[in-house]
Amino acid sequence: MTQMRTWIAVFLGLAAVGCGGSATLTESQEYFMARGVAALAIEKDHLWTDEKVEEYLMLIGLSIAFESDRPDTWKGYHFAVLNTEEVNAFAAPSGFIFVTKGALRSMNNEDELAGVLAHEVAHVNLRHPELAAQRAAQDSGLMEGVKLLAGAADVAGTVLSIFGTRQAANEMQVAKDYAPAFGKSIVDGLKSYKLGYSRDEELAADKMAVEFVTRPGVGYDPNAFRAFISRLPAKADSYGTHPGLEGRLQAIDDEIKKHKAAPVDAERTKRFLAMKAGLGQ
Repeated sequence: MTQMRTWIAVFLGLAAVGCGGSATLTESQEYFMARGVAALAIEKDHLWTDEKVEEYLMLIGLSIAFESDRPDTWKGYHFAVLNTEEVNAFAAPSGFIFVTKGALRSMNNEDELAGVLAHEVAHVNLRHPELAAQRAAQDSGLMEGVKLLAGAADVAGTVLSIFGTRQAANEMQVAKDYAPAFGKSIVDGLKSYKLGYSRDEELAADKMAVEFVTRPGVGYDPNAFRAFISRLPAKADSYGTHPGLEGRLQAIDDEIKKHKAAPVDAERTKRFLAMKAGLGQ
């Protein structure tokens, strides 16, 4: 369980309140709520702002997103690295996708990275961040509490775009300035709050990830994604909340059998290792 998912729940709860209690967000509302979540994530862990790493991540992420079933979100997909050694990756609504420096360090090749990003793109395609947050807000009694904080949604909408190589420094400062204003009072009151995807949602994202990486316009080896998942601690909270590892691996194996897998390419691995070296020690 990561606190990121708590923040997603809060902001989507605020969005629902601001829209008269509706459980459905427009694409623009998704986007502004996702920027609020992104601001809080950056306030907590900060961005790893190496330009070459950013560009590499965007290249791999967009090559998958553009071939997915939801190639366009309201303002497009955004990929960024959080400067923490925790092994984690998560998607906020509207195509904001984070991977941690620790996760990148733990990967062996570009195909593993592609599988992880495809899993998060799949969550966006399936609108799992919104669904999970709406469930949590309704089932945990958050809706009444967040009504008092509905004004925070307006603050979230003022946060500038947080990603972009040339603008990262200025926009990160904006995130730092605004994040405490609409985050601390909420998050402090929700430290025991839990939110995760259901087993079926996680397995659906795994299945879709295998499909995405094997599409003709992508061409990665899904066995690499399986290899990365197999190395995750069976009972750890890292990499979000997921079904049992053994069952998850079996489901991935079953899906891989349905697709033609490209082998891991030596040139891709070479450029991945060059990027990984840029993360430092």
